[in-house]
Amino acid sequence: MKLTRGFFHSRPETVIHVCFLLVLLFSSFLTWREGKVLKETYELNQRASLNDIAGDLDRQFQYSLDQLLFYRNMLQQVMRAPAENSQMRLQLQNFSLIRNQPVWHLYASATHSLPLTGIADGFVAAFPLLKRDDSRFRQELVATLIMSLILQLNDAGRDFHSRLWYVSRAGFWLSSTPLQPDADTLRYFSGVVKAPWFTAMRPESNPQRYSRWSGADETAPDSNTLTLSLPVDLGDYWYGVLAMDFTAAQISRQLQLSLPIRPAGSVLFYDINLTPLASLTGSAALSAQLNNQQILRLKNAITHHRQGALRLNMRYISWVKTRYANGVVIKIDTLKQGLAGDTGQVALALLGMWLLFTLLLLLSHQTAIGLVRRLLAMQEKYRWRANHDGLTKMLNRNAFFERADELARRNQQAQTPFSVIQLDLDHFKQVNDNYGHEAGDRVLAYAAAVIQGVIGPIAKAGRVGGEEFCIVLSASASEAAATAEKVRAALAQKPVFAGNSAWLTITASLGVASSEEAGNYFFENLQSIADRRLYFAKVSGRNRVCAGD
Repeated sequence: MKLTRGFFHSRPETVIHVCFLLVLLFSSFLTWREGKVLKETYELNQRASLNDIAGDLDRQFQYSLDQLLFYRNMLQQVMRAPAENSQMRLQLQNFSLIRNQPVWHLYASATHSLPLTGIADGFVAAFPLLKRDDSRFRQELVATLIMSLILQLNDAGRDFHSRLWYVSRAGFWLSSTPLQPDADTLRYFSGVVKAPWFTAMRPESNPQRYSRWSGADETAPDSNTLTLSLPVDLGDYWYGVLAMDFTAAQISRQLQLSLPIRPAGSVLFYDINLTPLASLTGSAALSAQLNNQQILRLKNAITHHRQGALRLNMRYISWVKTRYANGVVIKIDTLKQGLAGDTGQVALALLGMWLLFTLLLLLSHQTAIGLVRRLLAMQEKYRWRANHDGLTKMLNRNAFFERADELARRNQQAQTPFSVIQLDLDHFKQVNDNYGHEAGDRVLAYAAAVIQGVIGPIAKAGRVGGEEFCIVLSASASEAAATAEKVRAALAQKPVFAGNSAWLTITASLGVASSEEAGNYFFENLQSIADRRLYFAKVSGRNRVCAGD
C-alpha cells in the first residue's frame, strides 16, 4: 500500500495517463460491442429479407409445379379411360385427313379451345426422339384436346408462368400462348425437341422421372427464360413433356411484390452457376459490381453454403438459395447504401457519439495534465522555498541538518571518514552598519556562490545563521582542512562591490572537525567541535582555518 501511494505521489502524470487510457479503452470496448450488435442486426435483417424473397419465389414455383403435376395426372387419367364426345370424334376424323400436311391444327371446340399443332408423319420420322405410335396416338390426342379446353378457361394474367405447354413425342404440342407462324413451325419444333429441358426427360437420362429446371431456353420467346419440365408417362411408355416458362420480367415482378419498400441495394436472382435469371428493377448486374476473381470467390461460397454473406470491394453481399429452380437470391449493398439504412444511421450516430466523447476525453486529459503540471511546479517551488535560503540559494538550517545527518549515517555504514566545516564571515556586522543591509546581502550571496563553487557537488553546504555557513563532506580531516583553506582563499581573493563606489575584501574564519579524530559520526557533536575551532580561529586573528584544538 505504501509503495502504491508513493508511486501515485511520485508519478501523478502517469496515473492520469493510465486512468484516461482505461476510460478510453472502456468506452471503445462498449462502442465496439454496440457496433457488433448493430452489425449482427444488419446481417439478420438482410438474411430475413432474403429468406422472405426466397420463400415467396419458392411458393410460386411450388404452385407452378403443382399445376404441372395436376395436368400430368389429368393426361394420364384420360389416357387410361378416354372420354370422347362428338366434337372430339370429328377432330380425330379430321386428323386422318390432315396428318400428312406439313403443319396441322386440331381444336376441341370451335370457339373455346386452344389449338393442337403438329407436323406431318414424314417429318416425325426425321427426329430420333419422336415416335408416332397409332396404338397410343388416339388416346393421347383426346387427353390433350381435353387439356386445351381447361387451359382456355385459365386466367393467364394471374399466372406466375408465362407459358404452359405440352410437347408430345408423337409430333404435336399444345401451348397456352400462340407460337410461331406455320411457315416457321418445323424449324421451331426442331429446336424444341433438341432443347435440354426436353431431351433430359428421356427415361435413360431421368430414370426417377423427376421434374427438371433449365435456364436460357432458346426456344422461348424470351431467351432469358427459366423452364420447368416434367415427363408424362403411362406404363413404361414416354409420351411427352409438360413444361412451364418463367420470364425474367415475371420473376422481377415477383421480387418487387416481395419487397413493398424498394431497398437501396441490388437484388438479383441467379442460378447457382451465377448465370443471371432476373433482377429487381434498377439493380446492377454482378459483372458490373465485382471483378472476375471476386465473382469466382462468391460462386465458390454459394456452392458450399445454402446461405451466407461476404464482404467484397466495400460491398456487403448476402445470399440464400431457393428450394426450386437451382436459384439463388443475392442482395448487394455498398457501404454508402448500408449506412443510408436504419441500422447504418444508428451506427453513424454511435460512431459520432464515440468520437465526440473521445474528443471531450482528450480535452479533459490535456486540461488535467496541464493542471497537474502547474500543481507539481507550484509544489516543487514551495518545497524548494521550504528547504532553501532565499538570499543565498543554499540549504536552510533545518534542511541542511537533515542532509548532514543522512550523509553521516551513510559514511558510518560505509566506514568512510566524515568531516564538518563551520564558517563565519569576518566583521560582517560592520558591513551592515557601515554600508547597509543591501551591501550585507551582496556579501552573503557572494560568499554562498564562492562556497558552492569550491566544494562542487561532492559536499553539502548550508546557511545555518546570519553570516554562518556549514559544510559537510565525505573526507578525511586533512582533506577537509584543505577544502576549508580553498574556501578561505577564494573568499579573500576577490573584492565585493558594496555600493557607492566602495569595494570590500571578504574574509572568513573556519573550523574543521572529522569523525576520525572525534571517534564518532554524530553531526551535532562534530559541528560543536568545528564551531569551537571556529572560535579559536576568530580569536587568533581571523581569516584562517583551525583544524585542531
